[in-house]
Amino acid sequence: MIYRVNLTIIPLHNMILPTPSSKVIKYLILSGKFMPSLRHLVTSRDKYKPLLITNLGKDGKRITNGERGVINAGTQLNAFIAFSNAKSSLFSEIRGGEFMTPYGEFYIRANNVESIDIDRIEQKIVEYLDKNIDITFITPAILSSKLLLPPSMKEKFKDINVGFSTLPSVGLIVAHAYNLYCNVIGKKEIENKAFKLAVLANALSRVIGYNLIPVTTGISKNRKPRGVIGWIKFDIPYEKLKRRVLKYLIVASYLGIGRSRGIGFGEIKINSNPIYGNRKTYK
Repeated sequence: MIYRVNLTIIPLHNMILPTPSSKVIKYLILSGKFMPSLRHLVTSRDKYKPLLITNLGKDGKRITNGERGVINAGTQLNAFIAFSNAKSSLFSEIRGGEFMTPYGEFYIRANNVESIDIDRIEQKIVEYLDKNIDITFITPAILSSKLLLPPSMKEKFKDINVGFSTLPSVGLIVAHAYNLYCNVIGKKEIENKAFKLAVLANALSRVIGYNLIPVTTGISKNRKPRGVIGWIKFDIPYEKLKRRVLKYLIVASYLGIGRSRGIGFGEIKINSNPIYGNRKTYK
């Protein structure tokens, strides 16, 4: 199961939020004040850990750079925490109230908890099967292009620093989503399958349009990797592959994609975008 706890966050005085603004929720978890059972996920160094703590949102946009302006007291902000395989006792820890943090004092309310059963994801897949796959990167996605290397060559090039992709291919996006999916279900030894999936997704996809914008992220003063925001729209005429790709991307729509999802990067949305005109599907 994957769970998403939707939150309302209200600052109790005028303040400048931290960069990234997800640090507010991260601090509350690490300090044991809010959902402390997630602490082990927050501190995990696993690149594909099943956790997304979003940045705080206002007027439909995430605040990744808190230094850009003052947030007034009483402003309603939103965020969510998504995670998988939780213990039942964790849900008793979802308690609202007023919380003091190093960034200021906030009132936090849990609005609801959404869930999706990975074993019953087929219904979601059907919703998108006759549509183009339209992905929006809400916050910068930090995607390593080394995922496209054949596994036999990874050791040879492991010390070469190429940074992160600012023009990701369909295959790179899908490979990152696949690795996350496998981590959620506990599947191991997936390097060869991830590589083959990336090659297939690149070869058998039809890119319809994109508007991808390179950005410099503000993870910390010393860590500012390049990422990408915007959207990409594509289709996969081979239905068997499209079903697999949609399964991995639906999971990513809850848990994000790429690096630093535990502090709000890589948040994505799958949009409903009908296919117009004649289209032949291969099964």
